Amino acid sequence: RVHNRLCRFSSLAIMKHFHEACNHVRIRRHFSSSSSSSTIDSLSSTSFTGRRDEESRNNPRRKWLPVSSNDHVITGLCGNKIDNDNENITRNNSDDQGKEMEERIPLYWDQAVGDTDNVNMRNLIDRISIQEKRGGRMRQRKLGVLREDPKEDMRLLIENYTVPALASALRDREDVLQLCATLLAEQKIDELSVILRPFERQYVEMRRRREINLDLSNGFDAPSLEMLRKGLNRMPRRVSQAHQRRAGVVLPLCNVDNVPCILFEKRSAQLRAHADEVCLPGGMVSTSNDRSIVATCLREMHEEIEGLGEANIVTLGVLRCNWGEVHHLVGVAVTPVVCFIGEIGDKDLRPNSNEVAECFTVPLSLFLDHDRWVRKPDFAPIFTGGPHMIWGLTGYIVNRFVKDILARYRVQCPSESLVVRGDDVMG
Repeated sequence: RVHNRLCRFSSLAIMKHFHEACNHVRIRRHFSSSSSSSTIDSLSSTSFTGRRDEESRNNPRRKWLPVSSNDHVITGLCGNKIDNDNENITRNNSDDQGKEMEERIPLYWDQAVGDTDNVNMRNLIDRISIQEKRGGRMRQRKLGVLREDPKEDMRLLIENYTVPALASALRDREDVLQLCATLLAEQKIDELSVILRPFERQYVEMRRRREINLDLSNGFDAPSLEMLRKGLNRMPRRVSQAHQRRAGVVLPLCNVDNVPCILFEKRSAQLRAHADEVCLPGGMVSTSNDRSIVATCLREMHEEIEGLGEANIVTLGVLRCNWGEVHHLVGVAVTPVVCFIGEIGDKDLRPNSNEVAECFTVPLSLFLDHDRWVRKPDFAPIFTGGPHMIWGLTGYIVNRFVKDILARYRVQCPSESLVVRGDDVMG
């Protein structure tokens, strides 16, 4: 019995050294073969056979490989099996009662896909892109109801149409679908094609170009101003709230040598509040003199800038903003009023030096370039495309005008022959 135990102890020691040698050979073979592989698997993480030490026990980067009966397995001493293909070592330990327990040495991965070199990453991404284009729901973009972007399409539908209007449209669409199903069941393909032809991509795109094209190639004119007026009137109404402090500002649209622009002010450095900041003409409501918020805006604008001429100003409507957001920015209930002040390229504007340091115009095309905007969560957007930084309440109002009004149309501006789709200004 002593002789048998010594033989068994010697066999276990020999098997332990044999396992370590096999592991060393397999790891070297793994790294040498993985460097020359050009498949997608070569871009995945590198794996290795771990040891049962404390460091491996706390390593969460585990990996398991399948054990197949068809794999070539080397059987060693004492019932131990070594799987050359899967790099798994299986040990069969028999207790005194004859029960066998199978234990596999754990495997771990040590390199993430993103840690590989840029060439391999680029090849992998290109392969994924090719596979995604071959099938699935991403194969063909849908046009939606108003916009291709689903989120923007839903936002415009909710904010610009009443519930009865949406319900009526849903009822009409359901009637059309039921009629199409009936014609298909009766094999009336010619009549079915006539009904469905207006929904083809080419006709939808043609209809949208005709309906939402805002041509500003010659500056603001009567037709474009009427489209902006309708857009302002279609904005969803907000529930008015009572505020002790109310103010109004003008978003002054203008032409400078037939180029559509927006007029801004830079506040005087001598003012106590918001000195040296860019703002829009406007001020606090005077309950004794102002009959309406529009009257407040026009009065303040003429006090701050002389030479505009009251006869040339056209009021287009109120830009309905979120009262909570506006009050959070300045602590005052501010109502923006959109006006067109005419052609000012040949006018001599005289800012009031007590309040205004300078006036300047910014072409409208620059506001349509989303790369000139800086947007951060819980902060008002910042515009960087003008001579001064436009931020705070002024940046918020201009951004709302671009997103809520101009984004409805396909805007064509004269400078650089810029044509901007509504989806491009939503970035």
